[in-house]
Amino acid sequence: MTTSEKRTRIWLDGCFDSGHFAHFNAVRQALTLVPSELPVHITVGVHSDAEILKNKGPPLFGERERYDVIRGCRWVDQVVEDVPYVTQLSTIDQYNIDFVVHGDDPVLDADGNDCYAFAKAAGRYVECKRTAGISTTSLIERILHPDKPRISSEEPLRELLRAFSQSATPNVPVLTGEKAVLPEEFPATRALTCGAWDCFGAGHVELLRRAREAGGGSLIVGVWDDATVEEVTGEKPLLAHLERALALVQCRHVDAVILHFPRTPSLSLLSSLGVSNVVTFGETYDADTSIKVLTVDCPPLQTVALLREKVHAQLQLFEDRQRRKGA
Repeated sequence: MTTSEKRTRIWLDGCFDSGHFAHFNAVRQALTLVPSELPVHITVGVHSDAEILKNKGPPLFGERERYDVIRGCRWVDQVVEDVPYVTQLSTIDQYNIDFVVHGDDPVLDADGNDCYAFAKAAGRYVECKRTAGISTTSLIERILHPDKPRISSEEPLRELLRAFSQSATPNVPVLTGEKAVLPEEFPATRALTCGAWDCFGAGHVELLRRAREAGGGSLIVGVWDDATVEEVTGEKPLLAHLERALALVQCRHVDAVILHFPRTPSLSLLSSLGVSNVVTFGETYDADTSIKVLTVDCPPLQTVALLREKVHAQLQLFEDRQRRKGA
């Protein structure tokens, strides 16, 4: 390996169930957690459904969805599927890993053993700060009890949005509503799409990839607020407005995000953004002759209704899982 090819190789593993911002933030933190003058290479190992069911309980998202969601994270260089629940030195050695990173919350297997004991004993374990405010357990609670209070304050999410934006290369602008103005250095060829982006899953990652490819340039993504999502879908979104924005900013196919985006943007907004193409997968737009409206096929997307159906189909298993997690 030449000097130019050398990397500090970081390993993170886990369930990465329901693709929420705490998972993505762990990956983001790993970029700068280990002091190194070399570029950092992030490898993420993801457990199979069978491993999770054995050690934790049923996953909310299936393994293929979980593999593909984390593969769409802009800070991930490599994904390894179906890794052991207990991190083995033989596994990380296979990928030339220097350090294993995990949050500062304890992780035990079905027998009560520390999942990172081998990496710790080898002096190859580094902890990052666990991101508060969300977990797969809390999302299952939202599905089971949709009327319970959720977010107490938006400020931590806004701070995290700024950190996500600044950790992207180049930075991902996060703007707001009808008065959104992109920075001068933003690429001139611009496409736009918008939607709810709730229950962010592999279908959303693929949809964003298709939209960016069809648009032929940088992709600006508008995210509807909670009231608009409820108006369109008939129920509260699983993820709050800023939680959905965080899912977009971490996605490698997104170049800018606009909060509180209108369901049908005005021509003046599209013009002020310098958009040449609007990419749709269901919504319709009135556009002048200078703006092309392109349609892409929409892959299957996760929804609150589908996740609720899955939880209720295995209700006892999910309730047992929640009890073990102290929910």
